Amino acid sequence: LTEYLQWVQNLIAQVKAEPDGIRRIRLREGLASQLMNEAFPIGLWASKYYGRSEQVSISLKIGSQTFDAIVSDGRSQGSSVEYVEVTMAYEGEDDFLRMCELHEKGKVSGLGSVTRSGTKRTGRTIDILMEAVSQAEVLRRERDRVGQAIKRKLGKKYPPNTLLLVGFDDTMAFDRQDNIENLENTISEHLSKLKGFHSIAIVGLQQGLFICRTNEGAI
Repeated sequence: LTEYLQWVQNLIAQVKAEPDGIRRIRLREGLASQLMNEAFPIGLWASKYYGRSEQVSISLKIGSQTFDAIVSDGRSQGSSVEYVEVTMAYEGEDDFLRMCELHEKGKVSGLGSVTRSGTKRTGRTIDILMEAVSQAEVLRRERDRVGQAIKRKLGKKYPPNTLLLVGFDDTMAFDRQDNIENLENTISEHLSKLKGFHSIAIVGLQQGLFICRTNEGAI
């Protein structure tokens, strides 16, 4: 299992070393999208959920099926998770524009308001304010991101024993108890709607935050 995460990290490093590779990673272009939005969060989750067990293997599945990975757990008292479906807690276009700005200028505010004008044809202008944001606003945004990520996966049919994995930018949340409680409460608010999932987990893409809840009401 430890080889899986190392394999993903090696692939990321290889892409970054290619011409224009860093841009493709930041903007999630082509296969870099599957690499960063599926393979990487699955690797982080597995390393937290299963530790360093050599009796667990992960198989990525690229395509339109209702899961992103198959789990084979050969431990005598292993987990009953068999599939993983990934969703990302992003701010949609705002996050994309932040990455565009970061790539073009080398720095960007992770919290400032984003405005956009123009088009690719006429010339696009992105303006991201360097502004302070209250903790209450940070909590609201994190709650909304995770809530919207979960809602995108509702109403679909998944194989039995599928875990819903939420990839999350934990730069602000990883070591703050109020942020962590905010995320735990967000999971609790949506858990009754997630009957198609065995469990739900949030994994931090930057600092290693990990929250996991088994869904007792799964069907």
